[in-house]
Amino acid sequence: MISDSRSQARERYKGCLLGAVLGDALGMPYETLPSRPPQPLSFKKAYRGHPNELLLPGQYTDDGQLILISARILSESSPFDVCAYAKELLRTHNLRKFRYADGAVVSACKKMELSKNLLGSGINSGTSGCISLAVPFSLAYADKKEMAKELFSACSITHANTTAQAGAVGLSLFLKTLADTGDAAAAFQALDTAAENMCPELYLRLSHAYSLAAHKTPLQHAAAELGTSSYIYQTLPLAAYLCRSFERPDTLLSAAVSCGGNAGTIAMICGAFAGARFGLSALPADLVRGVERAGIFGELAEKLYLRSHPESAADEGEPAEKDADETETGGTSDMP
Repeated sequence: MISDSRSQARERYKGCLLGAVLGDALGMPYETLPSRPPQPLSFKKAYRGHPNELLLPGQYTDDGQLILISARILSESSPFDVCAYAKELLRTHNLRKFRYADGAVVSACKKMELSKNLLGSGINSGTSGCISLAVPFSLAYADKKEMAKELFSACSITHANTTAQAGAVGLSLFLKTLADTGDAAAAFQALDTAAENMCPELYLRLSHAYSLAAHKTPLQHAAAELGTSSYIYQTLPLAAYLCRSFERPDTLLSAAVSCGGNAGTIAMICGAFAGARFGLSALPADLVRGVERAGIFGELAEKLYLRSHPESAADEGEPAEKDADETETGGTSDMP
């Protein structure tokens, strides 16, 4: 029989993964745009000429693609197979199936193709293009040190920059603490400790974001001050400000997508936070159902939970790992 605490943890794990993809899909049409007042939540299509104009309402961006690719590999192999991850990135790039991918990811794939070296391709870029890996990694490991070490290696495939790596590792520790305990204060402490140890400048910027939230700085003023670009120095502190300023998942996500700029990644982080803190049932149910491949992500969240909680699999008489492709036809890439 599953205990209440295990059931709640499972809910938070599913909420974290699905919340991340939900946020990404909600922010998709607002990427690169100026900030605006928060609007009611709904899936929309990007305007004609937008980098995401070919995506349909409810579809996710490159963040969701990286979450899907890495979550599948994590559900199938331990330790994380960095070669398989690099090969899948290169395959997706060569098929031109990336959805407005981060510049460092594209450059790394080009470098892999030219050099034929899968593991020496990382670009010295401080963008947030690898931060989405933090979501599945935060759910797949019982041991935080092992998680951080393998996530560092995965990030290095595209991002050799310490700031980018610090952002991903910090976010993974943040989300893991939240998914395991539901304790937001402890989660922020984990994020701060990682940032302070790995990148003091990021730590200072996070501290400034907390100060803005504590002083109830209006959203548009905070977005202008912290920045909304794709650089870790701006994306992660702005997401932290939002998570501290808005209590309810719906108002948090509405505020996140209204920031414009790197809206998909900002809302991805906020969605993961809301789901990991409150559980899947706290997210807008109609929107969760409307997310592209919601069922696949729900099944992957369950597999990642069992991977990091093997005692649960043993209690239920289930294997901790199954073939992720048995739930879907087609390959790992995910263009419509």
